[in-house]
Amino acid sequence: MTSLPGNSDRSNLDAYLDDVLSAPQRAQMAHEIGVSRELQAEVELQARIDDSLRRSFAPPAIPGDLLAKLQGSPAPKRSAPSFRRRRLTLAAAALAAMLVWGVLGWQYLATLSKTPRYNPNAPLDKIYEGQVLAGFRPKWVCEDDREFASTFLTRQGQGLLLGAMPQGSKMVGLTYCGGISRYTTTMLARVGVVPVMVFVDRISADTHPRLSPGEHKLHLFRKELGSLVLYEVSPLDKPQVMEYLYPADVPAPK
Repeated sequence: MTSLPGNSDRSNLDAYLDDVLSAPQRAQMAHEIGVSRELQAEVELQARIDDSLRRSFAPPAIPGDLLAKLQGSPAPKRSAPSFRRRRLTLAAAALAAMLVWGVLGWQYLATLSKTPRYNPNAPLDKIYEGQVLAGFRPKWVCEDDREFASTFLTRQGQGLLLGAMPQGSKMVGLTYCGGISRYTTTMLARVGVVPVMVFVDRISADTHPRLSPGEHKLHLFRKELGSLVLYEVSPLDKPQVMEYLYPADVPAPK
């Protein structure tokens, strides 16, 4: 099975996607992407993830009636009041517009502040708690086994499939929130009503994450699976999800 490039290439790809490479480095990276199907797949998948995030965290639209009032105010008639009164009216209108745009700008910045950031060094329990507080909603729901396996193949270099889980347990979807590296793919699942997260990455990227110091109601389980490492975070006292994941080639189209 073809593997994705090593860590150095991934670092360059990361910088390329963030548009921080110098012109020669960017040209070289663009050439490497042009001749590598694996890199092309990574760029395409990252674009789809970014597009999903942009849709989830889009700034609020400016109300149409407000914009029309600001843009379509009729020009003052020639029979307007005195110059002084006209100047005061224009000043008041300008101040009102500044206040409106200030409120909209504040709302926009507040929305941006909610945009998730990849933080590979965040303790896994903090990531878990954040996901639960946010509603435990996935960023990506695979339509079938082929898309599920392809996602892991593209991001981690090894396809994965999920076997039949016990009744009452189900996969919710995938999310991207760091944990081991920027490329970590995380599965959200529920065992009954209990939220469970499984962080998946390459063994070569393993930072041996831990729960943050102190008392916890959460447990952390680790498992190596071929070239991958899995970490399950759960309130349950034994792993209930990662045991059903197994390495697999991408299924052929139906």
